[in-house]
Amino acid sequence: MKIHFSVWLKNLKELVDPRKVPLIPKELIYYLRDMRRFKERYSGIYPIKRLPVLFERAAKSSFDPHYVYQAYWAADRIRRSNLSGLHMDISSHVPFVAQLSAHFPVTQLEFRPPEVQLSSFNRLSGSILRLPFQDASARSVTCLHVIEHIGLGRYGDPLDNDGCWKALTELERIIAPGGNLFLSVPVGKPAVYFNTGYVFEVSHIVEAMKALELVEFSYVDDDGRFVEFGSFQDIVGMAYALGLFHFKRA
Repeated sequence: MKIHFSVWLKNLKELVDPRKVPLIPKELIYYLRDMRRFKERYSGIYPIKRLPVLFERAAKSSFDPHYVYQAYWAADRIRRSNLSGLHMDISSHVPFVAQLSAHFPVTQLEFRPPEVQLSSFNRLSGSILRLPFQDASARSVTCLHVIEHIGLGRYGDPLDNDGCWKALTELERIIAPGGNLFLSVPVGKPAVYFNTGYVFEVSHIVEAMKALELVEFSYVDDDGRFVEFGSFQDIVGMAYALGLFHFKRA
């Protein structure tokens, strides 16, 4: 059954983490103790079956700061922009785009389009290196945690040594006068981690988008803290921060 597969796959992912190995006896003891206590008190008609989910007895729920904060940041800025028409997304995280489509009609271009069935969520198949949109035609665009992967073949896309820079040029090309681009990329000490992704020098992103005006720079730092309206100087010395760039065409 699907539920069994997903639970055991989750447990397996946790078990291969060497930090979790010393916790295994305690996790099993807790599970068996709690199940015994539950069965002693249970009077329902549903059968009780064993399906343990381990390693979730944490004091705090974990989350990925990059994806959580970039979704908040982009949704908030789009709302503030008083968008009245279509929003375009280029390959951002599907849960973010699906939720955004509850408020605005969204067209998402993806190299591998997801099978999401929502009336306000239109899916297109294509490449960020050849966006099927006219010059200066897009009023509102998001591209979040995408550019760093372009050209590295990670998702079956063609290898291209200049792919990330070509992708930035394509984004710049489609922004309409008065239009907004909400972009996020990893920033810090620059490097290419093949084939995981790039970490960019923050100033290089602005230089690559010279036809657009930088309205705002915010970021998520190495410790997972979200900082709004920061400066480039703030992230000097960071290894893997997330830069949040709001660009606009005058």
